[in-house]
Amino acid sequence: MGPGGPLLSPSHGFLLCKTAWHSSRLLGDCGPCTPVSTALSFIPVGMAAPSMKERQVCWGARDEYWKCLDENLEDASQCKKLRSSFESSCPQQWIKYFDKRRDYLKFKEKFEAGQFEPSKTTAKS
Repeated sequence: MGPGGPLLSPSHGFLLCKTAWHSSRLLGDCGPCTPVSTALSFIPVGMAAPSMKERQVCWGARDEYWKCLDENLEDASQCKKLRSSFESSCPQQWIKYFDKRRDYLKFKEKFEAGQFEPSKTTAKS
């Protein structure tokens, strides 16, 4: 492995050692480190992080969608256009995260208010 071992091994076949990217195998010896300036030209375009403006657009679309769900008692059919806007404004992994986050926050809200009802299968065990 490279100096200090790999810190990241994305599925695109790149390894990030503490000093550089490698286009080597995901497992085993990374080989000598490639200068970062040279190696960064090999990073796939789709891996770039969203800019501040893109993040703000995503968060705004998420907030509008969540507001619609709140106003329509979680009836997603009433919020299809906002869901579509949310999905087109955010990276897919973020959408998954935000959906799980909303489910957790709703669960937490019910639990803290004493309104959580375990499912019948959970209550039997």
